[in-house]
Amino acid sequence: MRGPWRAAVALALHIGFFLASVMLVIGLVMMAGMTFRHSTTTGLKVLFAAVVVGAVVAIGLRAVLRTRVRERGAPLDSVQQKNLWRLTESIAESTDSPMPDQIRITSEPGIAIREDTALLGLRTRTRYLEIGLPALAALNSAELSAGIARAVGRLTGRSKLTVLAHRALASVRRTVDGLTTGPVKWLFAGYARVFTAIAATTTKDLVQAGDAAAVRVAGRKVAVMQLRKSVAVDLAWPEYSESYLSMAAAIGHAPDVLLGFRNFVEHPVRRPDLAERAKRTIAEDPGDPPLRTRIEAMKRMPGGGEPEPDERPAFALLRKPRKTVPELEDQLLVNDLQQRLPWPEIARQAGAAQVAEQAARLSAAVAQSGLPIEPSIAGVLAAIHRGQGRELVNPVLNPGLHPSLIDQAAEDTLTELLGAAAVDALICARRAHHELDWGGPSVVRLANGRPLDPDRLVRPAVADPRLIPGLHRVLVDLGVPLTHSREPAAEPEPTLAGIVSPIQASGSGYDLLVTDRGLLLLPSSATATKRLMAGALARLREAEQEQLGELEATPIEELRGQPGAQWVDSRDVASARLDQDRTGWVLELDLYLDEYAMSTLDELSVTETGGVSTLVLRSSADGVEHGAPYHGLGELMGARMELEEAAAATD
Repeated sequence: MRGPWRAAVALALHIGFFLASVMLVIGLVMMAGMTFRHSTTTGLKVLFAAVVVGAVVAIGLRAVLRTRVRERGAPLDSVQQKNLWRLTESIAESTDSPMPDQIRITSEPGIAIREDTALLGLRTRTRYLEIGLPALAALNSAELSAGIARAVGRLTGRSKLTVLAHRALASVRRTVDGLTTGPVKWLFAGYARVFTAIAATTTKDLVQAGDAAAVRVAGRKVAVMQLRKSVAVDLAWPEYSESYLSMAAAIGHAPDVLLGFRNFVEHPVRRPDLAERAKRTIAEDPGDPPLRTRIEAMKRMPGGGEPEPDERPAFALLRKPRKTVPELEDQLLVNDLQQRLPWPEIARQAGAAQVAEQAARLSAAVAQSGLPIEPSIAGVLAAIHRGQGRELVNPVLNPGLHPSLIDQAAEDTLTELLGAAAVDALICARRAHHELDWGGPSVVRLANGRPLDPDRLVRPAVADPRLIPGLHRVLVDLGVPLTHSREPAAEPEPTLAGIVSPIQASGSGYDLLVTDRGLLLLPSSATATKRLMAGALARLREAEQEQLGELEATPIEELRGQPGAQWVDSRDVASARLDQDRTGWVLELDLYLDEYAMSTLDELSVTETGGVSTLVLRSSADGVEHGAPYHGLGELMGARMELEEAAAATD
């Protein structure tokens, strides 16, 4: 079964989902009426059953019908931004597609249509055209037209039935993702699997319709180029965010996001690399249809000629882009950033802040190591010369490292911290600064204009302490104040990886928060009854998600101060064992709880054997996950974790 017939069957099943629920209740009511003629008592029983079933059906339908698509990003006013709205209207008219209700600029890298629907996709409330800020930065105007045509062209498809079936499919998938554990999710997930199996082919039809629309509007060459560029943008945006936007966030100043990303992707070093990676991604894409197949199909599509492409940057379609772009960026960025700074100044300040932080970490390592040395550069050099380098940085190493990796990790960490301390000393002496480089990490530039590579400067002497006197002389020649040091850094704030709620420990329920520094257990208010009701009642489900979201947003140190909070510090963990079977998991932690322990387990019972205490945590059958707790647990425990599959799991 293919084409519109498959879409028609999917829609019939979808409509039947609602009719079956309603007819079941109506049938019971009619049965009660018929039964009343023969027996009032029996009729009342059937009527009561109809009321109960009707209430259950109403609660279930309310839960699945409450899912909404929330607007995101910054809206573009149709009066202020007439050029982009006119372009979209022209494309919608030429592709015979419905016009979006809103155009919004988002921080996502692509261009897409999102629809807020009712009745699980059977009726459209609001249609959003979302244009990613990265796309405005990387594409030209002709390619932006192709991207918009590809997005709105998917609203036509092979037939109206296909479009409606795909809209219902998207709504069903979104609803399943929004439901938590419970009977409603269990029942609806079964229906979703059946519906998806029938309606899945509609996605391919709509993708092909979107590609055909892009070719009609912009021509084959531009349509293909836009698809290839969109792959490169998807690859580049996360790297840009991690390497450059993070610098702005670190110093608390707003950057020029769009212009920065354009410089990033157009850099002569990055541009060919991104093109090669995009080519490889397209060749290996497993989609249905694959990207390479779509490109080949577009090259063969009939088009209305190859119009002269508009080579202007896509953001040139905005009215007064010098004013509009920063305003849009301010709406997309977090609110607590200070005044906008140019990228060279951001790189300078962020680089200085980073090396200052690492120099403080070096001082903290010296203080925690117990070595009788000064936390200055000269003191650290002397300790390395005496062969105490590994002992010096041991307090800041990951306690979960495999023994075979410790030596290399100690060398890398000491090289990084000592090199940063030397650069920090030069910056404080106004003999160096960080210089922005869109092709890679910021460059340390000396006052005489020469670049400085701290790793290349420091690593040989860290690896071979006999070279320390030579390093000492070089640092003096560079003008590094060897007495330079920073106040020891405070304990870093734990970063949350995820939450499991609830788990069992010492016979009580807890919310387990997995961080990069340890495990936090908070008394849980979730009961089995509440969890089951949360699966059926949307308000309880939303309240539960809001509660977990509040835990995620609250600083870990503040949560540790709550009554009943228990903390398992990673530095106290000797080993861990995770047993898994069909019913859940059991985590056994062997802890060193002596007078130097950092953990606080006042209300949890542990068993002691040979100076080692064992704490046992168990999963709950109705537990839910928020974030990536198990990935975080693996990162936290590292080589100390022993994984075992219970024998029952393989029977």
